[in-house]
Amino acid sequence: MPEKIHLKNPKGITFATITIEKSFIFIDWNGFLSVDLVKEGSEELLKIFKNAENIHKILVNNQHVSGPWNKANDWYATDWNPRAIDAGLQYMAVIQSENIFAELSLKGFQKITSGFQTQIFPDEKQARNWLQSIETIS
Repeated sequence: MPEKIHLKNPKGITFATITIEKSFIFIDWNGFLSVDLVKEGSEELLKIFKNAENIHKILVNNQHVSGPWNKANDWYATDWNPRAIDAGLQYMAVIQSENIFAELSLKGFQKITSGFQTQIFPDEKQARNWLQSIETIS
């Protein structure tokens, strides 16, 4: 059974769960995410990603995100993404949210992302299949 790390907001509610799987790291976001929570979860994700051997893929589940997080996109573009690329990130699959504000935030993220391939999927099965079909270069 893969190890799961649960990140909790100040009210004690889980806002992200990170799981190390065989060929990728999986982060499952939950609820309304402030910029601080997005950064906290993304930093924990990157720390785990850096310590995982021979993993170059991340699966992001935004299905349970209930609001905008686009104010974090500049930080992703100038700070997190370059560090993730340096750590070996090559592919990211993202499962989209039904929340229009979360979806607009994701579209903004996709526009500012370069250096690794990002694909957006309507469900987890398609996202997992895409990641599992990719051979990465170590």
